Amino acid sequence: MATPAALRPVLAAADRMKTSVRLGTLVLVLMVPGVAATYGYVQEVRTKIAFSAAEHDGVDVVRPALLALADTVAGGLPDLGAVRAAVGRHPGLGLSAALEAVPAQPPATAPQRLALASALAALVTEAGNRSNLILDPDLDSFYVMDAQIVQLPRALVAAAKAAAADTVDGNAAVANQAVRAGELSAAADSLAYDVATADASTRADGLGGRLSAVTQASTVVSALATTLTGSLADPGPADVRAAATALRGAVAPLADALDDLLDTRIDGFGRQRLVVLSITAAGFVLAAWFAAGVLWRTRHDVALTVRGVGAIADGDLGDRALPAGRDELGDIGRAVAAARGRMLAQEEELRTAQTIREEQVRVSFQHQRQAELRLRDRAQAIIDESTSVIAEELRLVTEQVGDVRAASATIDQGISATDAATTAAVAHARRAEDVITSLEESLRRVAATASLVQGIAGQTRLLALNATIEAARAGELGQGFTVVADEVKELATSTSDSTEQITRTIGDLERDTAEMAEAIAAMVAGIASVGGAATSLREVAADQGAVVGRLTDRMGRTIERVEEMSGLAAQLERRRTERVVAAGTVRLRRRGQDPVEAELRNISTGGIRVRLPAGAGLRTGELVDVDGLGGADGPGPIPGRVENVGEGDEPREAGLQLVPGDPATAERLDRWVDGLTRGAGLPVP
Repeated sequence: MATPAALRPVLAAADRMKTSVRLGTLVLVLMVPGVAATYGYVQEVRTKIAFSAAEHDGVDVVRPALLALADTVAGGLPDLGAVRAAVGRHPGLGLSAALEAVPAQPPATAPQRLALASALAALVTEAGNRSNLILDPDLDSFYVMDAQIVQLPRALVAAAKAAAADTVDGNAAVANQAVRAGELSAAADSLAYDVATADASTRADGLGGRLSAVTQASTVVSALATTLTGSLADPGPADVRAAATALRGAVAPLADALDDLLDTRIDGFGRQRLVVLSITAAGFVLAAWFAAGVLWRTRHDVALTVRGVGAIADGDLGDRALPAGRDELGDIGRAVAAARGRMLAQEEELRTAQTIREEQVRVSFQHQRQAELRLRDRAQAIIDESTSVIAEELRLVTEQVGDVRAASATIDQGISATDAATTAAVAHARRAEDVITSLEESLRRVAATASLVQGIAGQTRLLALNATIEAARAGELGQGFTVVADEVKELATSTSDSTEQITRTIGDLERDTAEMAEAIAAMVAGIASVGGAATSLREVAADQGAVVGRLTDRMGRTIERVEEMSGLAAQLERRRTERVVAAGTVRLRRRGQDPVEAELRNISTGGIRVRLPAGAGLRTGELVDVDGLGGADGPGPIPGRVENVGEGDEPREAGLQLVPGDPATAERLDRWVDGLTRGAGLPVP
């Protein structure tokens, strides 16, 4: 079922909390609105009480103001000091401006009394507005307030106007007097109505009797209105002292009644607040008490359930306390108990089946072991026969390899001798090159000398010619010198011919010498190539010798291994101790990780082999504690190390080496494995 999208934020937070924390959070969340509502209610009641307290302040100011107003209308001396003192006691009402409008001097004339009365009436009205009296919410106190704040000042001001009536204009005087009569009559009727309505609407007993003075004042004011109406034919100032005195007498009952009604209201608010707070506090205490009980029970039952389920997960099926209530946790506890009972029964069945299986495995192992012994003897015989033949063949190959090595040595010696002769021939050829080079240099010097002699012969021939010319010029005296000049000329010619022949001979020698140098160079190059080939052949012979040497070494190691194969049958088991096929499960506890339940395959004093479950994650070289060997009769937990883990698909097998931490544990392991071996009918190692 998909999670509702609207609940995902809440579930994201709840999933990170325990059940007890969830319940505690829920209780706190549910209590928050109650606390907020209680706080709001207390604030509202406090506002109402403050509202009524402000009305009290207004009554405290209105009382002296009405008395001063009544005294002013009656023609007496008003106590304005009391009015100022009352206004000063309650600065929060803000009546300073209205008080400043009240004349400070005592009135001496009717107009002055009217002005003072009007100012005092305005002060009373302002006090009613400022002190919440005009906004009074209850019917009984509202009508008492109306009589006090509205009707009394209205009647007194109307009476003051009647006392200060002006008779200059006859028609205006009649109209004014009729208006005043109407105001007085309306005020008298309102006073009587306010008293009757307040008495009918209030829960206070005897309110009408307490306000009888107001009723009497209403009657007096009504009589004054009747008087004014009856004297309309002769308008003029009226005597209003009786009405003012009666109205003054109504001030105190009205103020007292209003104070009492306000006190009753404030007390009612206080009692109501106390009752509500008491009920709320009792409800909170009861809710907290119940929540504490639920939290404790939930936390206790959850802890029992978690411990029970955790014990079952750890393989502990012993009796444990579980929730037994009628709630869901109780159902879980009963389900866990039933599951534990079924698992105990299944464990007993598995134990019985495992015992039967172990017995079958031991019998099967005994037969298998005997078959393995016969197979090992047969394999030993076959291996011994095969190794003898293979070893003989390998020895023959080794002898032939020795012959190849001797031949390689002979070739190497021949190549070494050839290399030495070639090196000597190259050296002689290089010395011949040096001799030819020296001969070429000598021939070049002889050619230069021949060129010099030929030049001298040419000069001599020229000199003989000059001598012949000079002898001819000398005539007979130069004939003897002519003969000498001819001989010198012939000698120069003969010398020139000889020099040319020498030059040609030297040229021929230079050509022959160059050809001989080229032949010697070619011979040196050929001999050098023979030396390179001999060197390459020597390297090949050396490589062949190295290969033959490695082949000899490998053949020797192969012969050793073949000879060692004679003991292969005894090593087919590849174990230092005898192993016993075993069944059951063991628990491999790893450092800092969850234990792994593995199926036992076989066991010896040196190690065990197990089949791992899928996703076990064991690694070669990892250290573990092997627990559960043989159950209660086994050697107990033994440290071990993972030697190998099979490859391929799951499930895989793993071999573990047992490393007992102390001699006592090693001795227990030896005795237990010895008992298993004897039970399987195997030889004890």
